[in-house]
Order: sequence, then C-alpha cells, then structure tokens
Amino acid sequence: MNQPSYHSSITVNITALAAFDGISHVSAWWANHVEGSSQKLNDVFTVRFGKTFANIKITELVPGKKIIWLVEDCYMDLLKDKNEWKDTQIIWDIEAKSDQTIVSMTHLGLVPELECFNDCTGGWNFYVGESLFNFLTRNKGLPGTGIRATIANGSRIYEGTLFSKEQSLTDFPNGYLLIDVKETNVERVISAYSLNMLNKENFGSLKGDHYMIVENKPLFENIQPSEDLLDTIK
Repeated sequence: MNQPSYHSSITVNITALAAFDGISHVSAWWANHVEGSSQKLNDVFTVRFGKTFANIKITELVPGKKIIWLVEDCYMDLLKDKNEWKDTQIIWDIEAKSDQTIVSMTHLGLVPELECFNDCTGGWNFYVGESLFNFLTRNKGLPGTGIRATIANGSRIYEGTLFSKEQSLTDFPNGYLLIDVKETNVERVISAYSLNMLNKENFGSLKGDHYMIVENKPLFENIQPSEDLLDTIK
C-alpha cells in the first residue's frame, strides 16, 4: 500500500497571484542562504542549511495556480541516506476561494517510512504553517540559517537551532546556551560534549561536528536549564 506523502495547507487573506509570487521568494520564508533564481520555469536554485542542501528545479509554473519543484540533488547532513530527498517533488496548489486563497503543499515522496519523515514534518509545519504564513500575511517570514532541532532531559524538551561546525557563530541576545553536540538522531540532539553560556570564547573550542544554540529559559518553575540539560552530556 502506498504511503501518504507529507501535506499541509494554509489559508491567507491575499490574492492567489500574491500567494504564488510569495512562495517564489524562497529566501524570505524558508532559508537565509539561497543560491540561484526561483522565479521562472526551469530555474534551478539551491537551499542551504550549513552542510545540508537541496538543488531544486522548477518543472511547472502556472501563475496563481500551481508550482512544482523537483529536488534534483541533495545532501542531508544528519541522515544515514544523504540523498533521501533526491527525486522528490514539492508541489504547491493555489486556489482562490471568495476573498481568500488556500495554499496547499505536498512533498511527494516524503513518506512515513523515510528516516527524516517525523523531523522533516516538523520542519515543514513550521516553514509553511508559520514562516510562509507570516510572510504572506505580514511580510515577515522566519527563514532559517541552521536546522531546527530539539534536545531533551526526560519529558522536558528544549527547541533550538543546530549548525555545522564550519558555520560562523550568528548573533544571539544574552541568555542563550551553546551546546557542543556529540551525537544526533536526525534533528534530535541525544548527547553532547559540553554545555555553556553562549560566548565567543567557548565557541572556538568545539569538539563536535555540530553545535546547537538553545534559549536559556526554564520550562518549569525552580528548574535551572543549565542543570536540567546536564544529563545529556555524556
């Protein structure tokens, strides 16, 4: 039996043509690092999150109605199969309905049996459901530089951003933690070499291939987050 591919949709109070145009501005809602053009039929562009990248070709373009992206090549840094997205298609269906527009996205080939399905589902839920929605409705998307990831101690889960060691340290406000990552399970950090308050000095002595930035914010009263996460350092 065929497994269903990832699917999501949003409803926005703009025209179908405006939604169509917004989707094509990939760097405004998906990734800060985008190379190439994503506007015309047969355009090829690359989306990068550190070592992770996808080379995408626009294979169908119907203004105000449909966009199809074909992943021609990819490198998924955190997966066993680095080419898991290759030959999948990202299909956008745009439907004008009264004074609103329904934007539906299907990532054809991103099915539950794939290693990244659960984590990629979370990523797409954020980038389509929140970032693209915000960009289309408020002109303020939330494109990523690193990979959205989690780290947990028991039932307490912290969300943060995972970067390749080669990526420069981006500016974060005070009150964030720097985790020197030892081991991951896709987009979940499961062990670390160290955990410190974020500063330029400890960034220069990383042991792992990745680092994670997490807001130093306790999820429960009277729990210090640095102590809460120490059990993940093995």
